[in-house]
Amino acid sequence: MDSHGFIINGKRTFLVSAGLEYARMPRAQWKDRLLRLKRGGFNCVEFYTFWNFHEAQEGKFDFSGDHDLNAFLQLVKQMGMYAIARVGPYYCAEWDFGGYPHWLRQKEGMVVRYPDTQFEQYVDHFFGKLIPIIAANQINHGGSVIMVQLENEHPASWGTYIPNEYFSHLQRTALSLGIEVPYFFSGLHHGSDPAGNTPELYDPKRPNPWFTTEFWSVWFDKYGSDQKDADEYGRRTWKIISRGGGGYNYYMAYGGSNFGYTNDDEDAASYDYGAAVGQTGDLRPLYYQFKRNALFAESFRNILENCTTTAAYNNISTDSSIHINARTNEQGTLVFLDNKGKEPKTTQIRTHDGILLPEEGGIHLASGEIFPIVHRFKLTNDVAIDWAITRILGIEHSGMVTTIVVYGNAATPGEIYFIANQDMRVTKGKGNFEQQEKKLRLHFSFDEATPTIYEFTSDNETIRIVAVDTQLSDRTWFINENNIHSVIVGPEYLGDIQKSEEGYALNTEHFWTQKKIFPHIWAFDEKVKETDYQVPDVYHPDSLVFTTVWQMKDASIAAETTFDDSKWLKSENPLQMGADGDTTAYAWYRTRISAPLDDIYSLDISKGNGRYIVFIDGKKTTSDNIHHLQFSLSKGEHTLAIFATHDGRNKLVSYVGKLDLDEKGIAGEALLHKGVLPNLNHWQFVKAESPADSANTPSFADGKNYFAGGDAFHGEKGFGWFQTTFPKAITPDSIYFSDIDDNAIVYINGVRAGVHKGWGKSFSVPFVKGNADSNIITLFVENTDGSGGIGKIVKAVFNNDKKIKGWRMKGGLQIYSLKGWTNAIAGNTGVPTFFRNYFTIKDTAPNVKAMWRVSFKGLSHGFIWVNGHNLGRYPEKIPIDGLYIPECWLKEGKNEIMVFDEFGNTPDNISIYPEQQASRDKARIIIK
Repeated sequence: MDSHGFIINGKRTFLVSAGLEYARMPRAQWKDRLLRLKRGGFNCVEFYTFWNFHEAQEGKFDFSGDHDLNAFLQLVKQMGMYAIARVGPYYCAEWDFGGYPHWLRQKEGMVVRYPDTQFEQYVDHFFGKLIPIIAANQINHGGSVIMVQLENEHPASWGTYIPNEYFSHLQRTALSLGIEVPYFFSGLHHGSDPAGNTPELYDPKRPNPWFTTEFWSVWFDKYGSDQKDADEYGRRTWKIISRGGGGYNYYMAYGGSNFGYTNDDEDAASYDYGAAVGQTGDLRPLYYQFKRNALFAESFRNILENCTTTAAYNNISTDSSIHINARTNEQGTLVFLDNKGKEPKTTQIRTHDGILLPEEGGIHLASGEIFPIVHRFKLTNDVAIDWAITRILGIEHSGMVTTIVVYGNAATPGEIYFIANQDMRVTKGKGNFEQQEKKLRLHFSFDEATPTIYEFTSDNETIRIVAVDTQLSDRTWFINENNIHSVIVGPEYLGDIQKSEEGYALNTEHFWTQKKIFPHIWAFDEKVKETDYQVPDVYHPDSLVFTTVWQMKDASIAAETTFDDSKWLKSENPLQMGADGDTTAYAWYRTRISAPLDDIYSLDISKGNGRYIVFIDGKKTTSDNIHHLQFSLSKGEHTLAIFATHDGRNKLVSYVGKLDLDEKGIAGEALLHKGVLPNLNHWQFVKAESPADSANTPSFADGKNYFAGGDAFHGEKGFGWFQTTFPKAITPDSIYFSDIDDNAIVYINGVRAGVHKGWGKSFSVPFVKGNADSNIITLFVENTDGSGGIGKIVKAVFNNDKKIKGWRMKGGLQIYSLKGWTNAIAGNTGVPTFFRNYFTIKDTAPNVKAMWRVSFKGLSHGFIWVNGHNLGRYPEKIPIDGLYIPECWLKEGKNEIMVFDEFGNTPDNISIYPEQQASRDKARIIIK
């Protein structure tokens, strides 16, 4: 790169990059998803190399099969695309534990993302395996990798800034292992609207091109995107192109799936992200809009990647409310008309000669539209576009023929003005051309059913203009691969294409719900080819039928009193999940407890997070969160077994410190409390205006419900009151706060009991007895920045509670201990249970590609496997009611489905159904 833009292998390149993760799709789908992105105009992919995906067990590296990074990078190269590798060691990405391996948190005293020699030692070990793969695939070694990101979203360093020895260490390590391409730290210009509201971002003195490595398109809590999203993010992309950007990377362009146990605590199986390419490979309105942006940027890369801005066109619009940006160099000028208003506008442009264009009608700009006008752009050595008063989709050169595709709404006009050094001779569409010496004006309108073709020649070269309406532009594909330089118009999607002596063989798709069918397919290269096209009339299945009754296995045998846990991990106090090296979302804990009297008892566990099912002497007694586990015990000794699960580990965004947070399962000190523990999770919140309000406790009659862990301040600075109550009969010795964000004054029963400063630190205050009918805890909290409130648990502490010791634990689902399968019972078992069934796929129509989902209707929490492949966690946290089954995991004939439900909900109501919007038919078309 230089001070103006990217140069790759000597060629100016505008980077249109697609964020995707090879870890979120089976290897068998890599090529398909990459091809969909390439067809959408993407020339680059950006991806993470999740540490826990490659080193789940300490010292055991996996770079094979679905984990084969080298194979992925070689495929990217074969596809003619570039790669940006984000090597960590931290990733975020709504991925389990932010990408850290679970074993890393067992390292005593280690501080992550900091000049800590122990952490750097483990990073070096991982990088020692990872970086050489990246280095071998660098662009200067014939590979695809053009940039490398070290670290990710670190609060101390973005871009190329090195604030401390930790970043120097990452730099030295990467360079010593062979990194030679440009590298940067953490990211560049992240945001959902990277260009923001700054009218002009281009700076010719900037040492690097302006590039956004995370342009957030939609968000991870969405499924699918619509035309509104396409318009919104299309505009934001045009802003980058028009305001000096050298490229961009959409996060995500393809989201994929969190298979197995890879989700974090904010999502489940689907990571669809509302992306341009859906989880099942379907194409959204966003895809086609991004394709328009990308094809334009590719066609004019030699301007965009080597230009300056100019104010010479600031008054070009006859409507002064239209904002103007212009980028120019010796090869031409791009003038961008920006309608920032909420209403459509019509304008003309005034040339430097005082001529108003277009000569007929005006330029119609929709609300928020950015309309690029091309001026003095060199098409060939002889011919240039003087003015293009129309939307240009893209330009393709095929031998001596240059094809320009323009688009617009049906029946609307467009104009292009050409100039040449030689005489120009019109060969097609003469009635639409006006010629004056070495100038040529083309005026046209768009037909909604078919491309309209215009041609002229100059100096033995042919300039072809293909006008298509906006819908047909979505079905226009630019091919520049395998000695094919062509524009294909007509198919909803164009997959593989092969060239033969007689023409082309195309693999196309028709989406089931698409009603608009164009009856022809056209190919434009040195010649114009056309063939008829008709969607095949085939049967579309509506479900897959289970072939037997559901069978079940009890998964709670580890709770039985006679169960042999002698080989389990032993500890005095319970250890967090993962302490035994297990990487699943499940663990069993066992110990012995003694009850002095027949009574109600509660478990008081100091650390842990998730859901829990408690068994006493082999029988389920209760299930709840960790702070509300209470049950009746008879006097004497008992076997206590706890089944623990969680919905994903926190991704630890921007976190620097010890990995001693978000402990799953049960950990630390465990106590047996005689009686009921108070619920200190539910609070009332009243906003305060200033520190002076701390002297006057408000009425909470109209307070808002608040639960610990929520953001009471909505990311803003401020003050507020929190209050909760519990029965007067409960008299703890102290109240423990694990995290108040940020500063707090604590009142117990009206008495000031303590003061807290800072966030992320636990503290306790002594309990103060009161005279009211209930015990009252009141907090006055100051939030100094970001989110704020009661960050984590608050609990009552009783000094006389009995410690529970002598624990055994085992992570994972104990399949090995299960007995034979039996027919499933009606209703629910109430305990962890496996269910199994079968379904049959008959490949009667091989070109029918149903995108199958298995619903989780009637189930509680758990996972589903198909043919041994873990589809991920249910229920989803986004609006989709089934888990996606990748086609490559299905087979003709008999298929097995297995469901693990944590509470034994019988899968009588689940089904396997095709997602209509995503399912498609494939066809092979020959164009001669």
